[in-house]
Amino acid sequence: MTHPLVRQPGVIPLWLWNGTEPGVTSWFQPIVDLRDGEIIGYEVLSRGQGSLESPHELFTHARTSGYTWELERACWTSALRSISRFPEELRQAPFFFNVSPDVLSDPRFGDGSTLELLELHGLGPRHLVLEITEKAVIEDGALLQRLTRECSAQGFGLALDDFGAGHSGLVTLVHCLPRFIKLDQALVRDIHLHDYRQHLVKSLVAFASSVDAILIAEGVETWEEMTVLLRLGIRHAQGYLLARPSPQPKRPSESFETRRREAMRALLLREHADDTTVGGLVIRRTTVESSTSLDEVKKHFHDAPQVDHVVMMDGARPKSLVTRRGLASSAQGHVPLELPLIVEDQMAVTALVELAMSRATEAVYDPVVVTDAQGVFLGTVTMKQVLLRASELAARHEMK
Repeated sequence: MTHPLVRQPGVIPLWLWNGTEPGVTSWFQPIVDLRDGEIIGYEVLSRGQGSLESPHELFTHARTSGYTWELERACWTSALRSISRFPEELRQAPFFFNVSPDVLSDPRFGDGSTLELLELHGLGPRHLVLEITEKAVIEDGALLQRLTRECSAQGFGLALDDFGAGHSGLVTLVHCLPRFIKLDQALVRDIHLHDYRQHLVKSLVAFASSVDAILIAEGVETWEEMTVLLRLGIRHAQGYLLARPSPQPKRPSESFETRRREAMRALLLREHADDTTVGGLVIRRTTVESSTSLDEVKKHFHDAPQVDHVVMMDGARPKSLVTRRGLASSAQGHVPLELPLIVEDQMAVTALVELAMSRATEAVYDPVVVTDAQGVFLGTVTMKQVLLRASELAARHEMK
């Protein structure tokens, strides 16, 4: 048989269609605005049957079997049927649909059948955001630009998915000009332990703001990740911490909402003072337990050439500092511990400059360790950061 929505002749396998029923089911995961807890949309996730339940296995099997387009139609049909049955307030979401570049460039995507499928279920392009994955991009930039412009002209929203996962994300970004940029979970995972990632995400936050794009962190699973992401300026997120995918769209739990409000309240208090205090400069750096051996510390520096220092911890509190410079000049057999300058995050930047520059000559430019009022480690700031911010504040004062 040939299903009416499938253009390829021949027998369609049961894992794709069983009569008029698609062989996939649709699940929905909320994307949340962390400022107010409101849901800005739902990502649509597809599940297959049996050994093909996993999305990765399902789409890999379709690609190797030559059924990528047919699977895409099955996924869309399943999702749109589900959405059409939701209450009116839920149908306005919008819904984020993953679209692979080979499907987007397939002539059948733009021949009117996609719009017909939407209309059949009482929906239109304004209800959908097309997520173009960065893991498999269209090599022809001009083609990508033309296709995405056509989608935008029809009313579809555009998102760049998995940003940071592939080698050509920036090229894809400038060609498709997405309204949403979704950070790949590889950047998000354990971000509180990786200062390099934090610097990158902080830069992306500034970029997204300058082009009026919404940056979404995917795969958020822990409060440690969430706290650092909030500090860096991320305001939209999805992941297991917020809510797991489900057949019916759900809001995050009350327990999450309570902690979200607490986190945002603390952040807003900090942001109010961050303009002139150390807290706004903090980056969470690499930490190790105070019992870590010399060989293990050396391995940390060897494995991460960009790391300039690590903080030795006693539980949640900073104990000492190890710099790459100090390690290189140390005697054999022991970790070259340095007693760092430790300040609270509410200290004024100008006060820190005076305090830091009064240190011994060899330590003047060492990083400064920052804690909260309870002495819990937040991160460190470099003297370059401190001096630059002090210069900015001085220039601002002169302009008044």
